[in-house]
Amino acid sequence: MDEQITSVEDYLKRIKSYKKFRSDRNTTGESWLFRGQAMDSALKPKILRLTSKIDLLDAERQMFAEFKRANPLLVDPYRAIDEWDYLTLGQYFGLPTRLLDWSDNALTALWFATSLEIQHENQRNSAAVIWMLTTTEADFINIDTYGKPFDADQTFFYRPRIIKQRINNQSGVFSVHGNDALRRGISLLDMETYASRLVKLTIPHDHIDQIRSELNILGVHAFSIFPELEGLCDYLQWKFFDA
Repeated sequence: MDEQITSVEDYLKRIKSYKKFRSDRNTTGESWLFRGQAMDSALKPKILRLTSKIDLLDAERQMFAEFKRANPLLVDPYRAIDEWDYLTLGQYFGLPTRLLDWSDNALTALWFATSLEIQHENQRNSAAVIWMLTTTEADFINIDTYGKPFDADQTFFYRPRIIKQRINNQSGVFSVHGNDALRRGISLLDMETYASRLVKLTIPHDHIDQIRSELNILGVHAFSIFPELEGLCDYLQWKFFDA
């Protein structure tokens, strides 16, 4: 399913409509996740959007080990206690991982889709995209009891510990590509488990700035999403200067 949205109001109406559509079919125990993208790219984690110099799974493990080893002082302030915490930190600081970012918050996803910074990186030459996914508790694992991230054969979701404030502000959730999906290089859309539950909304290029302004009125902007100096500076640049 693929439809266009042209305003925040339109977006919220579509969400409400889809939720009613699901509830009318007697679905219970479902929740929604949202992912905003500045362009219509595949639902693949960063590690699958790069070309590995060695076997992909070997490269992942070696890179992760070096990430933990290289400078512990950089990681210590976040009090990482296990490999899930380290993987979460790596994802937020740009390490190629098997994680894909999602959010419980629909407006957060809309901000990411329409973010000027993200749009600039992609030369603002395409429609932005919001992905919506219905999930149940069966799609999530408990990282306290599951084991290590790299032991996963199937793709699932998890909620990270709040080791960085932006995780809380963004209502962050991750999908975790399993080893089989990594070897095959496939998207969530290629997985029978999730494909039928995904909905795509597109935002035409000429409505992106309007939606970004509407989000700002609602208090959703760079500093609310990234509650650090970097986010504050991005927000102030957007507020006082033209792109």
